[in-house]
Formats: sequence, structure tokens, C-alpha cells
Amino acid sequence: MPQAGDIDVQSGQYVIFDPSYGSNGEFRTATLKELQDAGENVPENYLGIGAEVPQGKVRATDPNTGLNVFVDAPPDPNAPPPPKTPEQIQAEQFNTQLAGYLDAQNNIREDLLGGDANFTAQQLRDLNAQGNTEQLNANLEILKRNQQDRDIGFKGAFDDPSRATAFRTAQGTNLGNVDAFGQQTAQGQQAQMATNPTLIQGTLDQQGYMDANPDVAQAIQRGDFASAQEHYDKFGKFEGREAPTTGGTIFKPTMQQVQPEELLNKQNYQLDPRSTFAPTQTVQNVQQATAQPKTGPANFQATQMFDQVQQQNIQAAQQADLRDFVTAQQEQVDTQSTVQGQLASLTAQFDGGKIPSWAAPSIRLAEQRLAARGMGASTMAGEAILNAAMEAATPIAAADAQTFAAFQQANLNNRQQAEVLNSQQTLQLDIQNLNNEQQTRVFNSQQRVQALFNDQSAVNSSKQFNASSEQQNDQFFAGLFNETSKFNAQQQNAIAQFNAGQTNTMSQFNANLENQREQFNTKNSILIDQSNAVWRRQINTQNTALQNAANQMNVMNRFNMSQTALNNRWQQFRDNEFWARTTSRDNDQYAKKVAYASFIYGKSADDAFANKIGNLAFDTVSTLGSAFKDDIAKGITGIFSDGADTVSDAIDTGSDFIDSVTGSDVFAGLGATSF
Repeated sequence: MPQAGDIDVQSGQYVIFDPSYGSNGEFRTATLKELQDAGENVPENYLGIGAEVPQGKVRATDPNTGLNVFVDAPPDPNAPPPPKTPEQIQAEQFNTQLAGYLDAQNNIREDLLGGDANFTAQQLRDLNAQGNTEQLNANLEILKRNQQDRDIGFKGAFDDPSRATAFRTAQGTNLGNVDAFGQQTAQGQQAQMATNPTLIQGTLDQQGYMDANPDVAQAIQRGDFASAQEHYDKFGKFEGREAPTTGGTIFKPTMQQVQPEELLNKQNYQLDPRSTFAPTQTVQNVQQATAQPKTGPANFQATQMFDQVQQQNIQAAQQADLRDFVTAQQEQVDTQSTVQGQLASLTAQFDGGKIPSWAAPSIRLAEQRLAARGMGASTMAGEAILNAAMEAATPIAAADAQTFAAFQQANLNNRQQAEVLNSQQTLQLDIQNLNNEQQTRVFNSQQRVQALFNDQSAVNSSKQFNASSEQQNDQFFAGLFNETSKFNAQQQNAIAQFNAGQTNTMSQFNANLENQREQFNTKNSILIDQSNAVWRRQINTQNTALQNAANQMNVMNRFNMSQTALNNRWQQFRDNEFWARTTSRDNDQYAKKVAYASFIYGKSADDAFANKIGNLAFDTVSTLGSAFKDDIAKGITGIFSDGADTVSDAIDTGSDFIDSVTGSDVFAGLGATSF
């Protein structure tokens, strides 16, 4: 009894047992989900209930499972074949082209392989599939060439392409020059010798090669090379080394070489005049003038009167009877309010050798003017530069002093007015006392200032006098030094001129000697070169004559060789022609004799046969009877009227006629008549 969910195949469909169907349950069509839940392996081409057959497919029953499935529709035998693709057409063309080179196993024939033809059939197909037409065509061309060589009779291997090439080129009149395997025949050797004779080089004289090349002998002794032949093959012929040979037909003369000891050497005739020098004299001790030591000028000191004038101080008379007096406001002259104080402040900027910017133009102008007059290094120059600096500083100091003085006066005036406002009663007394005091101070100040100016004037005069005296002293000694230096320079110039003259004389002597030596050496060189050139020319002339003789001998040998080969070729042609002519003549004579003998034999046989055939004809006609009399007569008449030349032809024709008329049984019925 089936259980619920059992799967089965009925009528090509999957069915599942369902207990709810009928009284005891029934199988119904299973859905795809039920089949998947049950773990059933459903084919991909399964046709369930209501499933449509895909286009290009047909319904069928799987013989293994009994299920309804769809399969590819069978091809229509009446339908035209599908068109071929370009790849299929190309593959068919390639296979057709390749078929002529394949064996029964579809491999490249062994007789076509070798040398450049080393590709297999599969490799050629792969090249065609890859589209590598260049390499494919090259290999097919090689196979085609090898096939052509086989077609014209080449039997050798293609491992050495030169063999096939030699056989291919040796066609026509040159057919006998190469055999079927590409080897040159004796006829080919004679032909090559006749057109391009080659003299035999000979074998390498190994002992002579080692004697001429000691380094090669040492290398062979060390074991670097097995023989002299190995060294020459690997290196010697590429290095241009001379290769002595033994045997052979080429004449190689031994050339004469100029040995070093056979030539004159210029070095043996060189003169060296540098060992000869002209004596020269030089002044060793030169007396030079000595300048006297410089002495200083007398110094004049100016007498100053300021200290004595300062002691003469006048006191002003004052009234002191008033109690409420006005004290005069006094103001000390500040150094910043005086030109002297401002000058001191300005000149302090020269400390450390520095020149302030306000004094630089004046000092530069003074220096330029002193330099223009040639007084740049004198003491007066320093004084002038100082005066220039002072002159440049004085306007600045005066302007600054006036500024400070103006400020002091303003301050003093303010204090004075305050005192006036506070002390109106004592103003007159203060004014009088102040006036007296001021006059006294002015007088004392004037005396001091005058004394200062007088002292400064005296100092300036003394400095000017001292400067003038020092300048004159410096000028005197400078002139003395100049004269001394001039005298010493003249002495040294005279000595240098004398020494230069001696040197020039010596150089001229040596130059003349060198010139004579060069002339002597040049003449000797010319003679030596001339002698060496004559010697070399003689050697070269002899070598040239020897080489020409060798060339002449080699040319004669090659010409004789070529002439001999040509004579052999002509002799071969004559022999071939004589053999062909004799053979043809003998064949003609033999044919004529055979024909004559055949004619004689045939004539006798024809006579005998004619007698027999006459009897046979009579008997046959009698036997056949009157029914065939007319036909036989016509047949016999036709036999001889058809142009039978001989009796035997007539017999043959008659026999054919009789066979056609009566059949072969006629002659069988006549008996065993022998012809």
C-alpha cells in the first residue's frame, strides 16, 4: 500500500500519492515544489503537465526514466546544408593545400622533412588557426619546394639544403653534374674546373707556424690548444697571421723582410750642442749711494698771556644800605650756549678716527685740493683738513649755540620779570648794582676774550711757522732721497743692460750652434733615409718580381687546369656523340637486317599459307552449301577489296568475316585444321 508522499512515474509524468483523493487515496500529478521538497532529481528537460515544448525542440520519452522530455529536433534531410563560415572555408582550403604533403597517418611525409622543414602537421594547423600567415606560408613554400625537388628526381635528405639546391640548379645541360643525392659527380667537377679552376691551398705547416709565432708554441705547450691547426682555425686566420703550408698547387713565395740591423739609425748621428755655452760676466758688487739721516726742524713755542690777564680782576662797587633789596638773578653761561662748547661737542664725533657726515664733504674737498697740489702727505695738509673740519663745524656750532642761548635768555627773562613783580621797591637798586656788575663782568670778559684771541693768534702763528719749517725740512730730505734713488736705479739699469747683452750674445751663439747641428742632422737624415729607401726599394722590387712570378705560375697552373678540364669535356662530348652516332647506325643496320629477314620469312610463309588457305576456302565453300554461296562470295570479294596488302591480312580479315557470319562453331565443325 503506497504511503502519503510517495513519488512515481506514470504516463511520462511524476505523480505523488495523495490520501485525500478517493476512498483510499490516489496518485495525482506532482508539482515541481513537491518534487524539490521530496529531494527528487528532476531533469532540466522534463516536460510537466501543461509545459510547452521550446522552439527548436520536440517531445520525446526518456528511455531510461520513462519521463516526457524535450530534445533537439532531428535535422531535416531535405533541408539545404547551412552556409559555411569563413573559418570553415579557410580550414578546408588549408587542408586541401596540406593534403599533398601528408602520409596515411595525416603527418608530414618523412621524405619532405629536414633542414628548414621541421614543423609537424599539427603545428601548421595551429599556425593557420592563429592567423600567422607569414610563418605558415613560409613553411608551406618550403614543403612545396621539397616536393618539387622530389618530383624532378632528388633522393637525398633535406638536412643540408645545399645538396637540394645543387641538384635543382643542375638541370638541363648540367643534369649530369650532380647525382640524385646532390653530390657533385666527376662530370660536375670537370665542368667546375673548366669554368672556375681552384688551386689547392695545401695543409698547414704546423711546425713552421709555431716557429713563426712563438706565442702559439707557448700556448700549445701550456695546453691551451691541442695543435697549431686548432689555433689557426680559431684565431690565427682572423688575426691575419701568415700560414705556411705544405703540399698543394698554389705557389707561395717567401718574401724578403728588411731586418732592423740592416737599416741606418739616425740616433747614432745626433749632435747635442747644449753642452757648449758661451761664458757670461755679471757685476757682483754694486756700490749704491746712501742718503743721510733725516734731522727734525726747530720748534718755536708761542708765549700766552691769558693767565696774567685773568689775575687782573676789577670788582664793581655796590650799594648795600637797602634792607628790602632785589637780588639780581644770575645766569651762568652754559657751555652748550657757547660756540666753544658746541665745537667741543662736534669735534668729539671725530674720536676713533671716524669722520661725521656733516664734515665729510669739506674734508673731501680739502683733500682733493691738497692732492691736486701734491701736498697730500704734508703736515700742512693735516692742518688744512683740521681747519676745513673746523670751518664746517663753526656754522653748525653757532647755530646750536644761538638755539641754547635763546632758551637760556627766555628762562632768565621769565625769572627777571617775576623778581620785578615781587620787588618793585628795590628795582632801581638792583638795576644799578646789576648794571655795575654787568659792566664789570663785561669788561673782565672782554679782557679775557681778548687775551684768549691774542694767545690763540700767537699759537697759530707758531704752528704755522713750525709747519713751514717742517715742510721745508721734509722737502730737502725728500730731494736728497730722490737723487740717491735715481743714482741707484741708474746703476742697476746699467748692470742689467750689461747682463742682458751677455745673455743675448750667449743665446745667439747657442742658436747658431743649434742651427748648425740641425742642418748637420738634417743632411745626415736625408742621406740615411735615402739609403734606407734604396734598400727597401730593392727589397720591394725583388718581392714584387717574386710575387709576379708566383702569380704567373699560379695563373698558368689554373689555365692549364682549366684547359685540361675543357679538353676532357670536349673529349667526353666527342665520345658521347660518337657512341650515339655509332649506336644509331648499328640500330638502323640491325633494323634493316631484321626487316629483310622478316620479309624473306614472311614471303615464304605467305606462299605456303596461301596454298593452305586456298584449299581451306574450297572445302569450306563446298561444306556450307548453296545457301551461303552468295554471301561467302561477297565476303571474299570484300576481303580483297578492303585493301589487304598481304595474304595474312586477308586471312585475318576473312576469318573475322566468317566468324561474324557463322560464328566460331563453323571452324570448330570443320575439324582440327592447322594453320
